[in-house]
Amino acid sequence: MNDTAQTGMKLPQLSKKSGLSISTLYEYLRSGVLHPPVRRGPTKATYNESHLKRLKTIRAMREKEKLPLAEIKKRLDSKADAPAAELVPEEDADIRNQIIDTALTLFSRKHYDKTKISDITNALHMGNGTFYRYFKSKEELFLHCLERLPKIMVSRDTWNEVKREPDYITRLRKRGDAMLGAFHSYIGMLNHTKLVLGGEDRLLAQKAAECLKSLSTPLRKDLELAIAEGQVRPMDTDLAAFLLLGINETFGHRLLMDATYTTEEGFDIIEDFLRYALTPHNLPSRQETPFTLTLLSGESVTLKALACNGSPHLTGAIGAGTLQIAFNTISTLSFSHTKGATKALLVTDANKKGELSVDPDLEITGTTELGMYAIKVADTLRIERI
Repeated sequence: MNDTAQTGMKLPQLSKKSGLSISTLYEYLRSGVLHPPVRRGPTKATYNESHLKRLKTIRAMREKEKLPLAEIKKRLDSKADAPAAELVPEEDADIRNQIIDTALTLFSRKHYDKTKISDITNALHMGNGTFYRYFKSKEELFLHCLERLPKIMVSRDTWNEVKREPDYITRLRKRGDAMLGAFHSYIGMLNHTKLVLGGEDRLLAQKAAECLKSLSTPLRKDLELAIAEGQVRPMDTDLAAFLLLGINETFGHRLLMDATYTTEEGFDIIEDFLRYALTPHNLPSRQETPFTLTLLSGESVTLKALACNGSPHLTGAIGAGTLQIAFNTISTLSFSHTKGATKALLVTDANKKGELSVDPDLEITGTTELGMYAIKVADTLRIERI
């Protein structure tokens, strides 16, 4: 394979090698007689020997047979002769993924039954013949969409950030929040996945089942780890993972109904529910642990469900490292504020002591009989379990 096929060309290079103007190439791309470039990012597209070969064929048809573009496209689509075999494997996979990703978007927006192959090819500015080189039918494309859906719902970077959260329930909350952020982009696809799950096409049903299992797998692994660490009581992790997936999806549907609840309000309820349902019953739940919070002004307030910036941990620094302490393990917590730093002196239930450097702008929140209470660490003197 030559260097052009391996590295690709930009449009001006393709214009020079083919002897055609850039405006002509744009016309061929818009009409679908020339298959789309290989996309390596939102703004980077390259062309290769397959495009040069297609342009040579188009030129011959126009010069020798005097055919209009519409007829050329019809003939090329029927032959499906754009030489995909000449694409290097990476480029071949890129085009397949472009088709799959576009189909996922349209299936979610318009529903599977109302999406035609021409809708997909028009969105990509490619001919139907190009589509059929990669997929035999819309049904086969849907199978590949089911395989890809779990991989694109949430980015890998987001999942890696979620995995770094040590508290299981907080990690579950972050995982659910990430999935809800992409809910609008996959809800239609997910709904159709459930429809084919009980359908007569056994291959589709099998792929749908594999897709749903892929979505629940991270939840199951999180559960297994939390059980091993003693954060969650023993249970059937496979079934529990599917139930957790269902809770998150149902909440997503509720948010679409109206604006009665915010995401935070919903997750507060879900979190308290899960802490009671999942944690070992000999541990106090976040909701059951009351604290007295004393302000620098001398005033005090009784709080439950303590959190710091939305997490049930106080986060601070010891030397060059970071430490997180769960509020439900703290007996007393005293803050000292100087001009240059804020220190937190804590005593745990096991009478272990420690001192952390903390950010004075961190926000402590909790629930009172009247509602949610919030105050900055900078204005707090002491927190003590009642």
